[in-house]
Amino acid sequence: MFFRAAWSLVLRKGRLGVRGIHSPEGTAHSKGKMPPYTNYHAQRSYPMPDEPFCTELNAEQRALKEKEKGSWTQLSQAEKVALYRLQFHETFAEMNRHSNEWKTVLGGVFFFCGFTALLIWWQRVYG
Repeated sequence: MFFRAAWSLVLRKGRLGVRGIHSPEGTAHSKGKMPPYTNYHAQRSYPMPDEPFCTELNAEQRALKEKEKGSWTQLSQAEKVALYRLQFHETFAEMNRHSNEWKTVLGGVFFFCGFTALLIWWQRVYG
């Protein structure tokens, strides 16, 4: 069935759809700066990712990475935290922090239950 629908689109337009065609000046070949693709993935069950969190460093971060190669006793606590943040996105405490998303989900469930009850009442009274 899917093949038949796709084939009818090809026959109708005489070519593939607009989505299948990219022009040289289109967004697929634009020269705009895009963030680099990263494989960074860290969670409680996989705490040590293969790549660091920050891959593109500015001048200040590069200087800090050079200072990291020396003695760590000369680094301040803020510099150690900044180095940690270059490597990892969150600490274990931040990963384990509870979110308030359950309130939004529960509110949505109650809203739709109330809306459904209102529709059922409307149908019984006026239907």
